[in-house]
Amino acid sequence: MKYRIVKEVNPSRDNCGRYLAKAVHPHTVETDELEKEVRDNCSATRGCVAMVLTELSETITRYLKRGDRVRLKGVGLLKLEIESDKVDDPKQYDPRKHIRNYRIHLIPESSAGRQKLYEGIKLEREA
Repeated sequence: MKYRIVKEVNPSRDNCGRYLAKAVHPHTVETDELEKEVRDNCSATRGCVAMVLTELSETITRYLKRGDRVRLKGVGLLKLEIESDKVDDPKQYDPRKHIRNYRIHLIPESSAGRQKLYEGIKLEREA
């Protein structure tokens, strides 16, 4: 995994003016690449793999939108989180005004305190 060193420039952050590592994501793996790799690793046809991936994404999305958590074996737990402004009085809270955004949160699967997702990551500073 590549990373770069960047300076925090947001004055509202405690670490403003300091440097930190940020992950670099040079490539996005598209669905067709996943389909091909899965197809190459098992006996399923391209159409079967495409159908399963499409149905899986639609099903996961439906569960997340209704507020459920989704556990993917070997990956972890997915859930949607709300980014919200703070208010002094709960009676003044208006979700249309105070909910800014939604985020997906992945909690990697773990066993005996180890998270397989993070094992074996090789870090390389971007040139």
